[in-house]
Amino acid sequence: ELGQENLFYGPRSLAIGRDGNLYAMDTGNKRVQVFSPNGDFISQFGGGGVVDGRLDEPVGLGQDADGNWYVTDTWNKRIQKFDEAGQYIAQWPVTGWDTQSVVNKPGLAVDPQRKVVYAVDPENYRVLAFNTDGSFKATWGLYGNDAQSFTLPTGIAVGPGGKVYVADGDAHRIMVFPPLE
Repeated sequence: ELGQENLFYGPRSLAIGRDGNLYAMDTGNKRVQVFSPNGDFISQFGGGGVVDGRLDEPVGLGQDADGNWYVTDTWNKRIQKFDEAGQYIAQWPVTGWDTQSVVNKPGLAVDPQRKVVYAVDPENYRVLAFNTDGSFKATWGLYGNDAQSFTLPTGIAVGPGGKVYVADGDAHRIMVFPPLE
């Protein structure tokens, strides 16, 4: 039992799955809730804890071209990978998500064509990139206001052509970067 359906506590991310359903990151209840396009509850996965498939302060959510889901499991300092039905597949550690502060809310985005998982690291002012198998690909960013730096990156999205959009909250701006090849 993961909690009552249709109740949320601090929801953070929304994603439309390739199945057309709405996936809602219910951060405070440590789970993902799944709804039909009409808003009918379908299922949920996650739940609080430290073991494989369990979550603690999950924030970011994204899906790859194969239907797998990726979750920023912030307070467990890892990204977890689930299949399309919400079954645990794998995880990898993220160095940097060290605090439980109110601003450490890392977003996540997936570039399905390039098979890249992006996550922000708000308190270390950077973007992290991994291959969908969890292997490290790249990182960029420092503290600052120039075109390559961040003051508090929390949101991230992949747009047309694989461009990477980063919401840099404390600098009041959206930044655009080329895709990683």
